[in-house]
Amino acid sequence: MSYTKFAVGLRRFLNHPGRVAGVCMIVFAVSIVLNGNVFRLWGLHRDMDRINAEIQQTRENIASLSGQLKQAKDPAFIERQARDKLDLAGEHDLVFVFPEQ
Repeated sequence: MSYTKFAVGLRRFLNHPGRVAGVCMIVFAVSIVLNGNVFRLWGLHRDMDRINAEIQQTRENIASLSGQLKQAKDPAFIERQARDKLDLAGEHDLVFVFPEQ
């Protein structure tokens, strides 16, 4: 007898397409969450944001290094660095040498 009541109740439920669609949507949502696809998709979006930030930072670094490279090719810059860091003197510079005591 309980089988017939279940069959009648199921038939009544299946006669309401809105309810059937709602249950299908719930089952679909639960299966996606339990499958882990939602979490993987969220993780991929997070990784994409991080990678895009790294790409932007790398582009800024490349622009900075390109500017430094352009500056380093300038002969005046090379001469200025030689004077400042290597204590070299130019051809017409006056150099004082003091004896150490």
